[in-house]
Amino acid sequence: MEKWMLRDGNQIPKMGFGCYNAFGEEITRAVMKAVELGYRYIDSAAKYQNEEAVGEGIAHCGISREEVFVLSKVWPSFYDNVEESFMKTMKDLQLEYLDAFILHWPGTDEARRLRAYEQLLKIQEKGVIRTVGVSNFQPDQLEVIKEQFGEYPALNQLECHPSYQQREKVEYCRQRGIQVIAYSPLNRTADLQNDTVQRIAAKYGKTAGQAVLRWHLEKGQIPIPKSSNPKRIQENLDILDFSLSEQEIAEIDALESGIRSGLDPFTVND
Repeated sequence: MEKWMLRDGNQIPKMGFGCYNAFGEEITRAVMKAVELGYRYIDSAAKYQNEEAVGEGIAHCGISREEVFVLSKVWPSFYDNVEESFMKTMKDLQLEYLDAFILHWPGTDEARRLRAYEQLLKIQEKGVIRTVGVSNFQPDQLEVIKEQFGEYPALNQLECHPSYQQREKVEYCRQRGIQVIAYSPLNRTADLQNDTVQRIAAKYGKTAGQAVLRWHLEKGQIPIPKSSNPKRIQENLDILDFSLSEQEIAEIDALESGIRSGLDPFTVND
C-alpha cells in the first residue's frame, strides 16, 4: 500500500483499519482479515477496551511486525501518567514498540494537556514510539504545542466526512505538514444515502462507501473505516483503481452540513 511521508520523516499507509466498537474474536478476526487483504495500518486506542483482542489479530496476521503500522491513543483520564497507559497498551497489543502514540482528545485543562504531550516526547526518546501525534486538537492548541516544544505534532485525527468536513482545520494542518487522519469517514453510513454520492459511485461501478473513501484520499486525508464483515473490509480497501474528477470532489464537498456525529472536542475530559 502507498504511504504518506510525515513531517518527522516516518511514513504512514494512505488508508487504515479502525478498531472501534468491536470486541473479542470479532475484532481479532477482523484485524487478521484486514491485513490478509492488504491493510497495513491498524488504528487502536485504550479507550476502545479491546486492545488485547486487537493484539491477538496483529500477532497472528501472518506478516512481519515491521510491515504493519500500529497506532494507539491515550485517554485524557491518563494524562497525568501517560507512561502507565502506554505500558498497558504495549502489553495488551503484545508489541515492543508503537509506530504512533497520540493524545486521544485535547481535554479541558491546557497545563495537563501539555504535560501529557511532554510525556509522549519522553517516551519517544526511549525509541519505543516512532511518531507522536494528537487527535481532535484545534489550531490554537496545536500552536501552543509548537510554541512549547518547537515542532507541530506529525498527526492530527479529526472527525471528517462529507457532512462534517472541518475544512479550516484540515487546511490549517495541511499548510503546516500535519497529516490528517479522518475518523468516522463514512459518517457511520449516514452520508451513503445521499443521491449525489450514489450517482457518483454508480458512474464508476462502485458503492457509495467506496466513493466517499476515495474522496478522502483525493483530499490527502487518511480514512480509517471499520467493519467486521469480510466483504465490507475488502470493499473499503478496493478504492485504488479509480479517481474522482475535480467536479465530483466539489459536488461531495457541497454536502457539508456542519453536523458532527461524534463527541465535542471542547467538552471531553475523562
